Amino acid sequence: MIERLAIGIDLGGTGIKLGVVNAQGTMSQTFRFMTPSKSDPAQVAAMIIEEAEALIRTVGRNRIVGIGIGAAGDVDPDNGVIRLSPNLNWRHVPLKKMLQRRLKFRITVENDANVAAWAAYVVEAKRKVDNLLCITLGTGIGGGIVLGGKLFRGATGTAGEIGHMTLYPEGIPCNCGNNGCLERYVGARAMVEEARRAIEKGETTIIPKLIGHDVSRLNPLSIDQAARQGDRVALALWQQSGERLGIALASVINILNPHMIVLAGGLSRARRLLLDPLQRTILQRAFPTPAKEAKLVISKLDQDLGIVGAGLVAHELQQ
Repeated sequence: MIERLAIGIDLGGTGIKLGVVNAQGTMSQTFRFMTPSKSDPAQVAAMIIEEAEALIRTVGRNRIVGIGIGAAGDVDPDNGVIRLSPNLNWRHVPLKKMLQRRLKFRITVENDANVAAWAAYVVEAKRKVDNLLCITLGTGIGGGIVLGGKLFRGATGTAGEIGHMTLYPEGIPCNCGNNGCLERYVGARAMVEEARRAIEKGETTIIPKLIGHDVSRLNPLSIDQAARQGDRVALALWQQSGERLGIALASVINILNPHMIVLAGGLSRARRLLLDPLQRTILQRAFPTPAKEAKLVISKLDQDLGIVGAGLVAHELQQ
């Protein structure tokens, strides 16, 4: 019997990843490339089509059941339209229609954190919990929700946008149009900005040495490395990020009462540097019983969670 496969695509603000995914969430034949700096929708669509067609030729068209795409931002899953993506700087992009002109398969477009949540539920939780929250800590902050064993999209497909919860009402403007969104203070981009400001202020830190005194090389990994060497500035940045994320998650825990919270994306690799202040803040701010029930775990699928989730959503639609 021929094993049926799906193409999973993770469309992010800094990178695009494709892979072949089976119905159990096992991935193979991956390909990754950088998102073009100007993120022109037509250019991005053309690049996705080219790489997807290459993957399809490799595994055979007769084995493909569909194509799933997880995209950062406010997505209309019914029509495959990206209504707003602050990280891509897109508004009202009919991505499904653009891709289907060349890719003659069933295509589904979902929010990237939603597909990540589905992968966390199927592959990591093994469908053994009813309620799960997945937080993607990448360029920005995303959230996906599984309630009662089903992906919860909300009335317009926008549920789970934790990155755009207001942390500081008069805070930094966000590309979404709000001020003080969580992802302007937590996330790869936000951490790099804060570290750069600390360096420019002349604060004592080994971060410049680790990046060869070239601030263009500054990234969360260098901040992680500095923190593990006891650097006070780096440690403070991780503690601050954990506390800020904990403030938001404490409210979400009180509202949704999940069994499990799965953390994924680049920042989750910091592990205890982020988890310790995050857990402390949750226990301080959320109701005691739901705070203790919500098991915090770091995704083992790591950077592949979005690809696997997108592929699994494509499989799910065939059932």
